[in-house]
Amino acid sequence: MSRVERADLLLSRPIPPLKNGKLMSEKQTLSCEIVDLSHDGRGVGRIDGKACFVSGALPGETIEFRYTNRKRNYDEGRATNIIESSDDRVEPDCKHFSRCGGCSLQHLDHGRQVDFKQKQLLDSLAHGGLVAETILPPLSAPHWGYRRRARLAVQRAKDGKFLIGFRNAGSRRIEPITECPVLTAPLPQAVALLPAWLRSLPGDIRIFEVELISGDKSIAIAVEASRFPADEEVPAMVESLEKEARGPVQLWWKAGKQERFTRLDAGTDHLNFAVTDDISINFEPGQFIQVNGQINREMIAQMISLLPEHGGTAVDLFCGTGNLSLPLTQCFDHVIGVEGLPSLVKGAIANARHNDISNVEFTVADLSRGVGMANLGSGNTLAKTGDIDLVVLDPPRNGAAGVMPWVAKSGAKHVVYISCHASTLVRDAAVLNDAGYKLKAVGVMDMFPHTTHIEAMALFEKRRKK
Repeated sequence: MSRVERADLLLSRPIPPLKNGKLMSEKQTLSCEIVDLSHDGRGVGRIDGKACFVSGALPGETIEFRYTNRKRNYDEGRATNIIESSDDRVEPDCKHFSRCGGCSLQHLDHGRQVDFKQKQLLDSLAHGGLVAETILPPLSAPHWGYRRRARLAVQRAKDGKFLIGFRNAGSRRIEPITECPVLTAPLPQAVALLPAWLRSLPGDIRIFEVELISGDKSIAIAVEASRFPADEEVPAMVESLEKEARGPVQLWWKAGKQERFTRLDAGTDHLNFAVTDDISINFEPGQFIQVNGQINREMIAQMISLLPEHGGTAVDLFCGTGNLSLPLTQCFDHVIGVEGLPSLVKGAIANARHNDISNVEFTVADLSRGVGMANLGSGNTLAKTGDIDLVVLDPPRNGAAGVMPWVAKSGAKHVVYISCHASTLVRDAAVLNDAGYKLKAVGVMDMFPHTTHIEAMALFEKRRKK
């Protein structure tokens, strides 16, 4: 490297800021006061006027920290010592919390977590010019043992042992876990049995992920691997799993380009969960379900309580296997569920039949682009009724942009939007606002305690023409 090139390289490097006239090293321990909490749960402080986002810090604290990343407009760090602790700080219940990427707020009192999520939601709406007439009380439930589904990364170490856990916060490295207190029983026991069971599998099978699922009456382990086991290998795999679990466990498998899991054990029982006292949903590994069973039931009850006692036609977009569609049949004459995946529609039809519900029908449409919505109603109930009383949306994190033009023109009297990402809710709500809908009510749902994920329900009502 020439002298000129070396000089250019040195000049291109960022110059560390000055502190009392001295250059600050990234290995130095610095102190600052934390004044806020960012959307991802990190404490916000300032060093010489520059924002710094500090993992493990809470508002109202004075902390010591070290830099983990330096950028032009802000820095990032990790707390190394709490000099003055917040009254809201609690001791995390999980020994893996500081390293595991599954949770990020276990050090914050649960009540304050809910307050934080409500504030984040309302601030996002206000930033988008949206103010609700009514703020709904947060939906909350027990914050330990709530999660009925978990997807664990798997890697075989050089010594043959398996690393099983969640990815480290901020990296792709697996943090091995031996416990997970947010999982509903008996899934924590399933975490404990996995290493021994995986070691019993054929050595040439690479395991990528293992999904643990708990239904109301049975549990399942779903494996994503490099190859499908041969017929003669399956009995020993099932037997060793049941031996480790000390009882029946459903075993599902997926390999290569398979889209769906295949069940390997000989059982005929279904994975299912109740959504109301009268309605239950059957599902398979890999299919979307709300992982917090109690909040899901409270969400459905709240949705129905916000609507008129009885209606004509409801359209449920992103309906999955019928989680919202089927309960809506109890207060609407006709319900139409729309979903993008044919396998989910097939499951929804089966669930309607399983619950002896006849005033619902399901259809496939590409909701990400709104393809197929123009013909909604051809050959179904909507063609006969014409008017839509309610549209329900429960989209993924990227929202419902592709279908919002159809919703805006649907003429529905009410729209219920179930959101798992505040920014896309605000974006899609702007379309409804422009189409003459007002935000009647909104509230947060604590679907994922100890994380920063914000789930919300918003009710929109069509403004009457003067």
